[in-house]
Amino acid sequence: MPENTPNKKPGISSFSKNYWIVILMEFFERGSYYGMMSILSVYMTDQLSFSKESVGVIKSTIQPLLYILPILSGAIGERFGYRKTLIFAFIFLGIGYFLTSQTTEYAMVFASLIIMAVGAGAFKPMISGTIARETNESNSTLGFGIFYWSINLGAFLFPLILVPYIKSTFGWQYVMLASAIGTSAMLIPTLLVYKEPKKPENTKTIGEVLKGAVMVLTDVRFIGLIVIYSGFWILYFQMFDSVLWYVQKYVD
Repeated sequence: MPENTPNKKPGISSFSKNYWIVILMEFFERGSYYGMMSILSVYMTDQLSFSKESVGVIKSTIQPLLYILPILSGAIGERFGYRKTLIFAFIFLGIGYFLTSQTTEYAMVFASLIIMAVGAGAFKPMISGTIARETNESNSTLGFGIFYWSINLGAFLFPLILVPYIKSTFGWQYVMLASAIGTSAMLIPTLLVYKEPKKPENTKTIGEVLKGAVMVLTDVRFIGLIVIYSGFWILYFQMFDSVLWYVQKYVD
């Protein structure tokens, strides 16, 4: 009687081209974002002469947008397509970063970063949604593990290697310009390579989508969980504000 051969765990070869395309997108989008964030607060106070309080207003506006908008953009992506939403996201990301690199007035910088945040909010659920569609029970754990690895790798390499070189060689504004290039360049694989994942047909209207988003945001238990969870993020995002100013002032 032949011996039973144990099933081999699926490796990286089990993932589709679409999967690897969105991993590439995630790497460049997060690298561009954290690259800019690694200098943005100091740039605005030292180079643009904004007060720390006014920088805090900008940051406390764009950060919630990044995490509230996916509730709406995820539903819109399901209704009108991931590919179209990604195109929208990369256009807004590129424009937002570019305008941030070119403007110096407070209102214009604020508006530019809101444009960037709208793009980032539209981007987020399209990537996780694609990965969910392109993986299955046998490889989803590995698939999402690689996904988070790509986030951390981009967030690690861009601020560590690219940002110091660009800032010292070309200037502060070129860091944001590099972020604009890094995100807008992702339009190329979106238009030429990315394919709409197979998913159940969604016939919801915009009104129904908005109604669903409102329903989520009025769920007291859900919002309570978000408030509790936000405690971690309030502390975490001090890395890009208070900690940067502290290091600049007190650390040699």
